[in-house]
Formats: sequence, C-alpha cells, structure tokens
Amino acid sequence: MKKVLINLVHPNIDESRVNKFLSQTAEKEENITINNLYAKYPDFKIDVQKEQELLLQNDVIIFQFPMYWLSSPALLKEWLDVVFTYNFAYGENYKLEGKKFVIAVSTGSGTAQYSSTGSNKHSVEEFLTPFVGTANYIKMDYQNPFVTYETFVISDEKLEESAKNYVEYIKNISK
Repeated sequence: MKKVLINLVHPNIDESRVNKFLSQTAEKEENITINNLYAKYPDFKIDVQKEQELLLQNDVIIFQFPMYWLSSPALLKEWLDVVFTYNFAYGENYKLEGKKFVIAVSTGSGTAQYSSTGSNKHSVEEFLTPFVGTANYIKMDYQNPFVTYETFVISDEKLEESAKNYVEYIKNISK
C-alpha cells in the first residue's frame, strides 16, 4: 500500500463521534498517517514548510472533515491557501502532480437531502466541486469522495461498517 496522509480537519475532534472513530480506525493501518490540523494549528498559523514536506512524503492525500454549511471547516480553506503555493503546487513546478487527492466527508443529513429534490438541492459531490477544481489545477488525481451520511443519527453498527468501508476504500485507492 502506498503512503497515505489523512489531513483531519475537525474543529472539535474530541467531541466528534464519527470523524474521531473513522480516523482512529484508519490510523491502525500500516502506512497511514493522521495529521490533525486543528490540534496543530488552533490559531491558524500554519507551518507551511512542514505541511509541504508531509505532502511530498505521501502518495495519497486525504482531507477528512465534517461538512459545515455545505462546505469545509475554515481551517481547511486557510491551509489550502497557504500550503498550495506557487512553484510548489502550481506554476513552474507541480510537486504534487499525480498524487491522489481525496475527500472523506461526513454529513448530518442523508442522501435524500443531498439530491436535486432534497432540501440542499445538490449532491455532496456537487458541493465538493471546488476541490475537484483545486486538484485539477495542481495536477493531482482527484478520486471519488468517501461520504458518511446521517452522522447525527448513525447507529454504532452503521458507524463500524462505515469505518470498515473507509479502510477498504483507502486500501483500494492506494494500491
């Protein structure tokens, strides 16, 4: 299995049930590193060089987060803005070219809400379109997202199944 970096972007991971369990389950696997961004950068002062080095050391880059107001938590936007710099991620050098770019997102709502007829009027994939654009712009290989729905009401059994599926998903994309 290739080396996998999970950039965990949850502003309150200690109180999280789903993202905490998914990341803890994934972390047990070989070649998977968890990079808890809110734990490292609660003040949003990101060590750009350190983050870029982590990216270069891994083949699969996963951004795991809960969907907040149909987007990602604020720290992820800041991280992307300061880490994906000119001549690192794009420009004369595309140092992340060919690496896999993955979103693992959790939502409180179900699939019915994330449809053209649901309350959100769009699918999760449609809300993730800016990430597709980012990956394409920096020549990374965007993968279909891993989505965990209904996190507010998910049963222990469904959560365990989701964690198992997450690990299998990671193994499949990192062959």
